[in-house]
Amino acid sequence: MALIKSIYWEQEDREELVYKFPFNNISLGSVLTVNESQEALFFKSGVLCDTFGAGRHTLSTANLPVLKKLLNLPSGGDTTFTAEVWFVSKLEKRNMYWGTGGLRIVDPYFQIPIKISARGQYGIRVSDSALFMKKLIGTLSYVTTELIEDQFRIDVIETVKVSIAKFMKENNVNINELGVSYKELSKSIAKDLQTVYDEYGVELLNFNVEDIGFDENDKGYQTVMEGVAEQAKLSKLGVSYAQQKQFDIAQTAAGNEGAGNFMGIGMGLSMGNAVGQMVSNTMQVMPQAPQMSSFYVAKNGQTTGPFTIDVIQGMIKQGEVIATTYVYKVGGQAWVLAIDDAELSRLFAMMAPPPPPPPVGM
Repeated sequence: MALIKSIYWEQEDREELVYKFPFNNISLGSVLTVNESQEALFFKSGVLCDTFGAGRHTLSTANLPVLKKLLNLPSGGDTTFTAEVWFVSKLEKRNMYWGTGGLRIVDPYFQIPIKISARGQYGIRVSDSALFMKKLIGTLSYVTTELIEDQFRIDVIETVKVSIAKFMKENNVNINELGVSYKELSKSIAKDLQTVYDEYGVELLNFNVEDIGFDENDKGYQTVMEGVAEQAKLSKLGVSYAQQKQFDIAQTAAGNEGAGNFMGIGMGLSMGNAVGQMVSNTMQVMPQAPQMSSFYVAKNGQTTGPFTIDVIQGMIKQGEVIATTYVYKVGGQAWVLAIDDAELSRLFAMMAPPPPPPPVGM
């Protein structure tokens, strides 16, 4: 068998990431040529013996110390040995597309799930050739960027979903404002996604969110949009969404039209400064609304509410809310059974007992 004196990879396709040199009868004194955008790895029986960067390398026991130890090679002559030589491309691969639809994220403000779709571009570069070979390649002799896209498709989708919800919560951004936050959102997703790629020796480049779409027929989306519209309207009146809910709660509790009258006055604010002053005066003399709890109620797999606690009490009496009904307290952190909430538990305890049994003998 002829001795191999020249080892190299003439990369013709930029999409190729890995190339296995087709011969394994290597001899000391052979010349290994590694281009600027490449790295060469020597393997013997599955053991990584050495890694070579760009340049021309004459193979010897001096630059293959691990191999010398494994094979007890002499220090000179045309000694041959069997080894696998792999080349890894370190070129940047850009304009790779990602996209997903049918994701559900929970709006952090209204706590309602919304169906979304998202798409964009990104790039990659192999940063740690040895780790990349160990984690991804195995015995494959030809690998392209398609492997990366297939390997990380699920990771990209899951990270996008979680990162969007986290970004909205941390930055107090609603779904209407996401369109002007793509740059910051892209950075946030890329940071989370890089931790996944680090495990495979891959660097993520220029991750971009190009578009996020919503299903306008989705009930969750419609509910959130109604809430966003109401929030915007109240903001112009100088009233927060939470304050308006307190007014609504106060109205229900007192059985009067106080909060409704306020909103009627508020809607006329745009008619002039005089009306605006009247609203301001009304707010000054209006008594502070009591702090009453309100809850979302899970019904047939859907989120309903929020309902004030006195409304919940009526629902308990009607059997619409029972001890094992899931509820979510406004301002809370998780869905819980109604019986496990301290306030609702007291309502169950206050329920009138069933009629007593008839007297004995009757």
